[in-house]
Amino acid sequence: MATRFWLTSSAAPYTPATKRGTWTDGTSTVTGLLGRQPAGASTTTAKAETSATTTNVLLGRWISAPARAAGTLSGTVSWVLGRLASATAAAMVVRIHAFVTVGDSDTVRGTLLTNYTGATTWPATAAGGTVTNQAVTSVAVQAGDRLVIEVGYQAQNASATSYTGTLYYGATGTTDLANGATTVTTDPGWVELSTGDGLFNAPTAEIVDKFSTGIGSRFVYWGGTFWNPTWKRAAVPANDQYPGLMATDVGYEIANSTHSFEVVNLPTGGTGTNFSAIVLGPADDGTFARTKYTLATGNLTFENCVGYFDATPTTLAFDPVAHRWWRFRETAGTFYWETSPNASTWTVRRSMATPQWLKFGTLRTNFEAYADTGSTTTPAEVDNVNSVLTTIPKVWTGSAWTQKPVKVWSGTAWVTKPVKTWSGTAWF
Repeated sequence: MATRFWLTSSAAPYTPATKRGTWTDGTSTVTGLLGRQPAGASTTTAKAETSATTTNVLLGRWISAPARAAGTLSGTVSWVLGRLASATAAAMVVRIHAFVTVGDSDTVRGTLLTNYTGATTWPATAAGGTVTNQAVTSVAVQAGDRLVIEVGYQAQNASATSYTGTLYYGATGTTDLANGATTVTTDPGWVELSTGDGLFNAPTAEIVDKFSTGIGSRFVYWGGTFWNPTWKRAAVPANDQYPGLMATDVGYEIANSTHSFEVVNLPTGGTGTNFSAIVLGPADDGTFARTKYTLATGNLTFENCVGYFDATPTTLAFDPVAHRWWRFRETAGTFYWETSPNASTWTVRRSMATPQWLKFGTLRTNFEAYADTGSTTTPAEVDNVNSVLTTIPKVWTGSAWTQKPVKVWSGTAWVTKPVKTWSGTAWF
């Protein structure tokens, strides 16, 4: 899966002492965070050159957060950066050097791109400029390593006239900067590696908890949330303390991943504002995707919230059997809200083109509840976060094997039940 970074104007988390690219003028001290989401005000870094021969000028360095897992960066790199030449006669082209440090040190783990020099001259009107699918040298990354990108220009003019090259960074617009776009002060510039899935941020599918022996280290919880030892589930009541069960790490991403919960029971009672919900978003700013059960109406809604509100959610009457499992899924630029009776057969309830904020590698997720009355008669019972049947029963239809749920007789009806395995100490 591709891994996108943005040139932010936030402070660099660490700055290597040595500039590794070959720069005629490497005196720039500009550094910033190479972030997994856009951040900071739109800013520029500019520098003049006066050489009558080809010269390489560094404009700034961007450094990533530490890698969270070991793996290999390989394949290709693409980018769109906002840039400007003070005159077309400057004949400036982009120059980039990219490498990985050994943790927070000045030692190079490996070099991905060595003094890449572009072919398209910078315009005299600021605009985005792209390079696509540039091959990189593979680097075996270890947890804690950082990606560093040095960005500048090569001036290919043969004049002693002073020309200035300017690079735009920062900005948090709702659209990434596109090639040729003049929206360089609103749309953020970016760099994307064709690999790196899970190295700098984990897919949401990695948040796994079966709650077999308690609420594990994947989650923090508050507001009256507790572990139900009888059913071995997390219990989230609806009250005025905003009970919640939140994944501890905000560095997750949904791109080409999934995120599912088994919702065994839901609260009853409550008046006024009251709900139980699964939420996925980049920060506590009111922008998030949500699947919400409303106690007062018995409806399930699938929401794309901005400012904590969606005026046109998709709504249906909740069915505790058909809607036992709730899932978010993103693939190929489309985001889905889904439900399932068995974690095997999923029904799409709503979909949308994946907005920019759902492409970030800094998402957080939680199961939360609220009720104005302060209490309800039962809590939501949540189980099997991203944990589904490892072996799904199939039957032969005459032409193909088809997945079928396991059912048991309850005494009055056949009821879908999950398959469990004995760990040596408990069933899970």
